[in-house]
Amino acid sequence: MGERLKEFRESRGLSAYRVAQKGDIQIGQVNAIESGSSNYTIDVFLGYIHGCNLYMYFAEKENQGNDHEFEELNKKGVDNHPDNI
Repeated sequence: MGERLKEFRESRGLSAYRVAQKGDIQIGQVNAIESGSSNYTIDVFLGYIHGCNLYMYFAEKENQGNDHEFEELNKKGVDNHPDNI
């Protein structure tokens, strides 16, 4: 997950320093999230998300039989996107 977050950050032209500054976290914490080298708190992760101008939301999964049904989870995420509600 950290590698994908780093790719996203870089694709947006955001420096790790800028993400740390905007998310009110330390640059070492940005690096820890992206490298997966250590555990971090949910507050640090939310700071990273904020620093990247992202948001998180949770979608309930209806199909309880298969925990790996990505397409269904993705559709639920799109359906529950704040712009679509």
